[in-house]
Amino acid sequence: MKNALGDPLVTLDDVDVRLWGRALLRRISFTLREGESWALLGGNGAGKTTLLRLLRGEAWPHPSSRGRRTFHLDGSPGESPIGARERIALVSAEAQDAYLRREWAVPLEDVVRSGFTDGVWPGGRLDPAGERAVDGAIGLLGLSAVRRRTMVEVSTGEARRALLARALAPGPRALLLDEFVNGLDAPSRSMVLEAVSGLARGGLPTVLATHRLEEVIPEARHAAVLEDGCIVLSGRREEVEAEWRSRLARAPAPPLPSVRPRIPPDPLFDVRGDVLVDGRRVLRDLDWRMRRGESWAVRGPNGAGKSTFLRLLLGEEHLAPGGRIQRLDLGPSADVREVRARVGIVSPDLQARHRGDATGLEVALSGFEGSIGLSGQPTRAQRESALAWMDAVGAAHLAERSIQSVSYGELRRLLLARALAIDPEVLLLDEPFSGLEPRARAETLALVDALCRSGRPVVLITHHDDEVPSSIAFELRLRDGRVERSGTREARPARPPPPPTPGGGTGGPCRGPG
Repeated sequence: MKNALGDPLVTLDDVDVRLWGRALLRRISFTLREGESWALLGGNGAGKTTLLRLLRGEAWPHPSSRGRRTFHLDGSPGESPIGARERIALVSAEAQDAYLRREWAVPLEDVVRSGFTDGVWPGGRLDPAGERAVDGAIGLLGLSAVRRRTMVEVSTGEARRALLARALAPGPRALLLDEFVNGLDAPSRSMVLEAVSGLARGGLPTVLATHRLEEVIPEARHAAVLEDGCIVLSGRREEVEAEWRSRLARAPAPPLPSVRPRIPPDPLFDVRGDVLVDGRRVLRDLDWRMRRGESWAVRGPNGAGKSTFLRLLLGEEHLAPGGRIQRLDLGPSADVREVRARVGIVSPDLQARHRGDATGLEVALSGFEGSIGLSGQPTRAQRESALAWMDAVGAAHLAERSIQSVSYGELRRLLLARALAIDPEVLLLDEPFSGLEPRARAETLALVDALCRSGRPVVLITHHDDEVPSSIAFELRLRDGRVERSGTREARPARPPPPPTPGGGTGGPCRGPG
């Protein structure tokens, strides 16, 4: 029988979580109740993702923890998470990365069906009621036109909406969202946030972990702030946000390492023609040139072809017969390895492939080989460059950490250090600020701005107007695989930088919701 409004679904009482030899959560007390929605705030690595996984039953309290986790989903309390994962849905960037990393060609409609078994692969067609639920979730998230395309074919935003549809189709008792609108264009963000708002208004408990306050749904009337694995603020959202803002302190950005940029050829890129991906024409009638010293923003809605365009510049995609492309001074038949040796790249696809036992320093050093992992011994100069850029992007503390233990935003910082350490002739940045907490986002934005002003060419993809540095003077706008406009960027009013998030210790003892 369904619990009455306010009855607990999951309670955490003084719980610790330790993984990879580190304390990820400490003395966590939190209650998820029927009808209540929460916002989880905090910096990169603060413990938000781990808290969501603990609530769902994917992470376990440490055996030495004094605390207790209790599930109340059946009306009677119990500590076993068996059955909880099928009734508490979680949407995260890591779930999408699993498909990209393995290049699983699973159609979106089958991804949604797999929500009924909590597996990656569906078990076949469902009964009529289940198929109606799948159709309803696909329609709600605007995916009907692409439902038979695979997760590796669609845009980042379309794949993320498919994962949200997967979570909603079985009718969950609670919904946990971990930076779930990363990679969505403005209309898609509005659509999915309104869909989640409607569910929360209908009584579905929802917990959103986010770094952007504008992405918190109005129905989330409670908020908690995590720092260093502790809940340091919790309660009514308005009060928590006010207290959080009052504690914000901007730390000075680390200085940029002193480097002498290579003098790139002119033009850097010259593209004419169409792009075919698996026989499908993804980009049409390209006619674009990037000269030395220029920086470009590539904009457009989900599915416009922006990431495909960056992969074309890198040499991972190719033009259809009759087209031509010049990459640096490497000639039309340049090997992708030759391009990677001279170009710095940050992208969601690259992040998805970086999993395993590598340390943060090894990730940064892998840029010199243009690879995932290291095959040889780096030189002293390479180590010094990697460490200097890790410090510049706020990732020096991750040098000896396994990337299995870092957050999504922390790994994004390591990839930026990886791209910069090789002293690239040009930077290709696909959503480089995604997953970064506010202060890190502001500092990284300032760093990219400084690089552009110094003459380092940059090609930047983002869905947020406030993530385009004013020093980027040119814009390529794509829509439906075609160039909508190309040239000098339209002037926009200056926006204030996003507020920083608190840095340093916890500011007080760990405590849970009062």
